[in-house]
Amino acid sequence: RGGGRCAVKYIGSAFKYLFKNFIFLFLFALLPSYFLAMSVDIENLAALAESALAASADFTFWQLFTFLSPFNAEGWPFALLFLAACAVFIPMLLGFTEKHMRIGSRSYKGIAGRLNTNFLPTLVVLVLFMLVYELWALLAAGLVYAVTLLLDGTACFVLAIAVLLGANALLAWFASAFLLWLPCMQITGYSYIDSLNFSGQLYARRRGKLFLAVFLPLLAGVVLQFAIVAASPLEALRIPAYVFLELVYLFLFLYYCILMYVAYFDAAGEERMDLAKKYG
Repeated sequence: RGGGRCAVKYIGSAFKYLFKNFIFLFLFALLPSYFLAMSVDIENLAALAESALAASADFTFWQLFTFLSPFNAEGWPFALLFLAACAVFIPMLLGFTEKHMRIGSRSYKGIAGRLNTNFLPTLVVLVLFMLVYELWALLAAGLVYAVTLLLDGTACFVLAIAVLLGANALLAWFASAFLLWLPCMQITGYSYIDSLNFSGQLYARRRGKLFLAVFLPLLAGVVLQFAIVAASPLEALRIPAYVFLELVYLFLFLYYCILMYVAYFDAAGEERMDLAKKYG
């Protein structure tokens, strides 16, 4: 129960910071979320949503992979632009957030310097995560599709959903295990390996809480993607769908970047100076 409460505290604290400072933060997420939304195959997502609403497992491996991976047949150019945008904007967003939480200064001053300092570590972690994510997308699509080959009817649909849920839980576990790596590098100045070791020590004491703080918003994001497309006929929703998907991705993008620092400051026992005025 304590782990669940702490996970809710992490989620609530990250979203509270997001909404309180949204006017300063959203600019960092506009292009990454736009390119990610444009990588989505809406027709494919609509077909999967239709199958889900009918409690049917009538889909192919490539439909599943296209849903899970932005590097699909239609969306890969936007996926590359998404990666490029992340490589530029994540270092600035993390620099802004770190400075605000560490010394209480909420401004864009020095943001270019943060880009120079944070660019290479962010790029390394980003590329490693995307490689792992693409491997995960292949395996997850393969496992869910295998269920459709072995079973049929309602049992097939239920088991396919369970396998997909388990695959997302595995992804969330992996992401949570490395969530504190970048903050450790940027705040302590340690090397890649030393930062990884330190982040592992911090993670070990909060693994369940960090997992839930990553998994629950991820699950909500998956459900929202289907809900957006299933809410109305495709032709009437095509343009608004991209807008709503971009909003979902924008908030999740900001949430996970902020969560890194919310969790780091808590795990390392460091005072957040953006909150210091509450106690002064």
